[in-house]
Amino acid sequence: MGNRKHFLISILAFALSLFQLSGASAMGSGNSYVDAQTGLTYSLYKPVNTLTLAQSKFQLLECGGGGEQWVYVRFGKSTKKIEVMQTMKGAHCSDPGLSVKLPDVKINGINAKAYVYCDPTQSSTAKKCGQAQVAKFGGYLLFTLPGYYGMKATSMQVQVSAGLTYSQLLAVAKSMTPASTKAAN
Repeated sequence: MGNRKHFLISILAFALSLFQLSGASAMGSGNSYVDAQTGLTYSLYKPVNTLTLAQSKFQLLECGGGGEQWVYVRFGKSTKKIEVMQTMKGAHCSDPGLSVKLPDVKINGINAKAYVYCDPTQSSTAKKCGQAQVAKFGGYLLFTLPGYYGMKATSMQVQVSAGLTYSQLLAVAKSMTPASTKAAN
């Protein structure tokens, strides 16, 4: 009986140490997406196509309306940059600013709202704003991607600065892939 009790305690201790190791590796994995995903209930995505711009910032930010944190990622440091903002579906944590609505577009079969950063209060200028002006003023897409591995859906904002085109904005948005190492493998 004593050996069996010692054996069960050893098995329990070993299992507990494995559980602690698996949690520790996620929080300090060196992959900011995987680390952030650990504390969120909605799925995170990352772009595969960043137009050769390197990631320059990754932040978890408090949502002004309460609820879960939201994720801000920037690629590029100069005037040309891509920004990706992710929140739990339905959360409104940031405001993209004044813009003119463009026709909706499909992103991998999902409907996306498209905008260009033209001032809508300047009606003569706003009427002339279209996809071509994204390269001059910048623009963004808003769409929702499904949750994976039982997590909630994600509201996405993919944005490009002036100097990048509408077609480049679409290419980045279409390259979004699940950030989880399980989904990526």
